[in-house]
Amino acid sequence: MRTSAAALAAALLGVLALPLSGAQARTAAPPAVEAPPMGWNSRTLGCSVSETSVRQAADAMAGLSQAGYRYVIIDDCWLAPQRTSGALAAHPTRFPSGIKALADHLHGRGLKLGLALSAGTKACAGGGPGSYGNEAADGALLAAWGVDYLKYDWCNIPTADFPGKTSRDIAETLYPRMRQAIGDSMVFAMNNEDGNSVPWLWGGQLATTWRTNVVNRPIADSYSTMLGIWETNSLRADHARAGSWADPDLIQAGRGGMTEAEYRSQFTLWAVGAAPLILQADPGRAPASIVANPKVIAVDQDRLGAMGRLVQSDGWYHVISKPLENGDRAIVLFNESDRQATISVKGSRLKLPAAPRYRVEDLWTGAVSSTTGDLAASVPAHGSVMYRVGPGGQKDPSLALFELDPAAVLGDDRPSVFEPGLEREVVARVVDVGRTGRLGEARVTLAVPEGWQARRSGEASWAVTAPAGAQQAEHTLTATAVLATRTLEATAVATVAHAPGPGRSYLSDLPWLRSTSHWGPVERDQNVGGQGQGDGTPLTIEGVVHAKGLGTHARADIEFYTAGRCTTVEFQAGIDDSAGSAGSVDFEVWADGGRVAHSGVLTGAQPAKKVTASVEGATFVRLVAANGGDNVFSDHADFADATITCT
Repeated sequence: MRTSAAALAAALLGVLALPLSGAQARTAAPPAVEAPPMGWNSRTLGCSVSETSVRQAADAMAGLSQAGYRYVIIDDCWLAPQRTSGALAAHPTRFPSGIKALADHLHGRGLKLGLALSAGTKACAGGGPGSYGNEAADGALLAAWGVDYLKYDWCNIPTADFPGKTSRDIAETLYPRMRQAIGDSMVFAMNNEDGNSVPWLWGGQLATTWRTNVVNRPIADSYSTMLGIWETNSLRADHARAGSWADPDLIQAGRGGMTEAEYRSQFTLWAVGAAPLILQADPGRAPASIVANPKVIAVDQDRLGAMGRLVQSDGWYHVISKPLENGDRAIVLFNESDRQATISVKGSRLKLPAAPRYRVEDLWTGAVSSTTGDLAASVPAHGSVMYRVGPGGQKDPSLALFELDPAAVLGDDRPSVFEPGLEREVVARVVDVGRTGRLGEARVTLAVPEGWQARRSGEASWAVTAPAGAQQAEHTLTATAVLATRTLEATAVATVAHAPGPGRSYLSDLPWLRSTSHWGPVERDQNVGGQGQGDGTPLTIEGVVHAKGLGTHARADIEFYTAGRCTTVEFQAGIDDSAGSAGSVDFEVWADGGRVAHSGVLTGAQPAKKVTASVEGATFVRLVAANGGDNVFSDHADFADATITCT
């Protein structure tokens, strides 16, 4: 279970109490910008960027421009290596026509140009100069070129020029210089995501947007990274406002590292957070069904400019509420977990305007219903539902919840497991959440994958069987409920899994349900080498080579389905010799929800230690390599000779 955003907020209360400095208090307010900027950033191109590739991206943005995407932002590598007569210059081979010509071209297409500069002595990438000591001249030159947006980075800062000053002190000195230099007609994106400079405390008084990451690291195209950045960003709601917005970094949709549901969730969370919507993928590859949804974009661009706030969260399931200019509320139900889940919230938590009845519009599906105040939905794993709620709905059907195969225990984030050839009951349920009128009778049917069997065992329940010999994989079950006023659909993920056979088996010979490893994937019968699969060497602990086992890098987590039919897990725990004498790891065994054995912290200077764990009756068994309390650079953790004994 993840740490909730509320808990993270409590940990930062001391930071939030810091006062604004006198220098910052004298800084002019940022220029009036009606809504968070929308556009595209060239970061993925790196130093292969050129005026040709930028013009191609602008052409690909033609369709998206109608949705509000305007800014074409060149993120580094556009600068010549040296200044010309003291002035910035475009790279002669990448941008031979110069920046003004490019700005004019974009303006002619109804687009705007953005550039990246650094507040330090050098650019962050590409080898060009920084703006330190040249802010006034550089700002005037950008304006003369017709640049509309400045992304001002925090690289190569000459801290030695500021003896005794903190990162925040230096940032509050350098950023206002450039803000004043570019004037009020240019978007100023303050990109100093150095947690020590706490930009959220003072950036709102001079920046159009201010980055909220707490480390200097661009967002990665992965669900876990996106999630962590969103959680950090959600803590900044007290500091964001219209005209100066919190910036959790670029939209990843279209890059290929996340699922459609995960990309939709990022876009939903960014929109309800009034964040800039800046694409990283080639505009031609960004899925329009996600990034060009006009009603979701309208929530982001709402002129009230408010950032949505968590009104309910338990660490897995989150409810966010954002006030809108016309008095409506945007409400997001976000399921962080790995299993579809029902998320419900009482109307009293949502701060809705007083009304006897409310209109509820699902902004992703377009479905419209009504409620007396309460909301609920069955939300897919890693998915989100976004509603627009306001007074009305007198003629709309009551909001209905339709869920399939709900978890038996709140917080269970695993998809249901089906063993080949064995029946398992699957239940569907229709609930009148809105309570504004009768739903009527519902006729419910279930569709299963090809080769599966579903035998009806009740009005809305079935005995479902995966075919004998089915391979371990995830499948989708789909239920349909036909009501008098509409048809509802619900899905559930079903995992085919194989429990170990009787006797003693090597865990490296068995399929696992899921696995994570901090560096590279979990390896079978070899240690973790690089970040690719199968690039390790034999498991070796203090000179002893082990032919069998699992190679990981802490923090690692490997889960097996055991179906309550296994009794004992055994292995030799140790830091692989490839890490030398460094590294520190605690090797753990978990049976269902509890830890049943662990090695204690072992270092690279110690021999292997045998761990024996009783897992009798457990449905799921996990091997966990936990960091020993220091850094994780050398934590190559070997579960050598790992076996499980089953009946």
